[in-house]
Amino acid sequence: MNINEQLQQIYSSYISGLNDFALKFSDKNLNGPLLIKVKGYIDEPLKLMCVGQETYGWDQSLTIEEQLNSYEGFNFGSNYSSSPFWNVIRKMECALGVTPYSIAWSNLNRFDQNVGSPSGDVLEQIVRFDSILTEEIKVLDPDVCIFFTNYKYDTRLNNMYEGLVFENIEGLPPKHFAKLTHPLLPNITIRAPHPKTIRIRSWEDSFIRYIQQLA
Repeated sequence: MNINEQLQQIYSSYISGLNDFALKFSDKNLNGPLLIKVKGYIDEPLKLMCVGQETYGWDQSLTIEEQLNSYEGFNFGSNYSSSPFWNVIRKMECALGVTPYSIAWSNLNRFDQNVGSPSGDVLEQIVRFDSILTEEIKVLDPDVCIFFTNYKYDTRLNNMYEGLVFENIEGLPPKHFAKLTHPLLPNITIRAPHPKTIRIRSWEDSFIRYIQQLA
């Protein structure tokens, strides 16, 4: 079974719960669920996976096929020239020698709410789907994994990976950036702020230099 078939098998086991969740909160303007499909990633010598927080608006379809088509059509932000998130990822691709648009991208939150972060009851209950991400990472087996989840979601990461170790990274602001160590994560796993924060706080050059060292 190839990677995409394994991913679809994962999604098939969750789609009923995802649909029930979307219906339960149908008055909360949820967008998603984000389901992923990879192409060029499979053949890259160095496999880069980036994990965001949630989409900024997305297809609201509740079928696996339509969500995978949306993901494929989005093509890792190829039309988002002014987006800090995708700008920083383009720089990371270059720094690591990864072919543009040949990464794997997922999100911690499967749905966004009102084109932003989940809140209230949605946030409290969306954690039931965090295991989708752990299963995706296991199947995708990246060499480098960057969680752009900020420290506000560290508790969820700890719950996903019991015994997760956070270490400061020399040259990058402590608390905001951390190297993550766990047997089920790649040797190179980083937790970082959202790229918009990285840019606003003028951390971008230091972060990209660090990423270049990983190559």
